Amino acid sequence: MATPQPPLTPEDRLAVEQKARYDRITRNLAIGGAIICPLIALMPPRKLDLYTFSLGVGFYLSADHLAQSYNGRPLYSQFSLGSPIRELPTEKAKETSRILKEREELERIKREGSTGKEVRRGMLGRLWMGDEEEGWKERRMEEEKKALQEGKSYGSIILDQIWEVWNWDKKNREGRAEEKSGDAPKKE
Repeated sequence: MATPQPPLTPEDRLAVEQKARYDRITRNLAIGGAIICPLIALMPPRKLDLYTFSLGVGFYLSADHLAQSYNGRPLYSQFSLGSPIRELPTEKAKETSRILKEREELERIKREGSTGKEVRRGMLGRLWMGDEEEGWKERRMEEEKKALQEGKSYGSIILDQIWEVWNWDKKNREGRAEEKSGDAPKKE
């Protein structure tokens, strides 16, 4: 059963009416701005200047006001990456979510046949690092020390690394295959 509201005083009633009028006017202006700003920006002559930028800002502010009045959240928070629900409402929901994440992780490990040694990398990490394993920096430093002891300069080391990348390490694979078979030519 609803609790009865006390009667409004004339000042409170006037404030409520002014707020309703203000909300109605700002909503209508926001709808107009969301429609008119892009139309004006698309009219000839189309060029990217301060005027077009200000129309874009007007469109964004109008759309943001409408989104906030409808959903109670600003526009940028509605399109943010991640879960739309930041915090779960109860402890039971948090516990269930944790259990589901653990099950998904176990299933992923089983699918990949992971031994636990692999480094978890995302798509960007795999693209950037390729199939390099842990300790690649140490191996590269060891190769560099060995090359410097043999009398190579940093310029020749860099050129060798560029050659490896350019030829996809064909020279080293062929050299390793010859060394294994024992037919490797001797360096002078």
